[in-house]
Amino acid sequence: MAQPQVPFPLAEGLGIFFGIAAWDVLSVGTVDLLTAGLLSAGAAGVWYGARCWLAHRRRKRL
Repeated sequence: MAQPQVPFPLAEGLGIFFGIAAWDVLSVGTVDLLTAGLLSAGAAGVWYGARCWLAHRRRKRL
């Protein structure tokens, strides 16, 4: 039986991006879009990896 694919956390990545950009604006007064983009992409990748690992663990138990 085929298992459903784990979706990529795009909404979470965008939320992290906007959070980092807002933090930059509030603390420094400027936005560094490259840094915010790289950090949010990395965090979304880690979150996706955690989701895949948890889904694999659940499938293994059943």
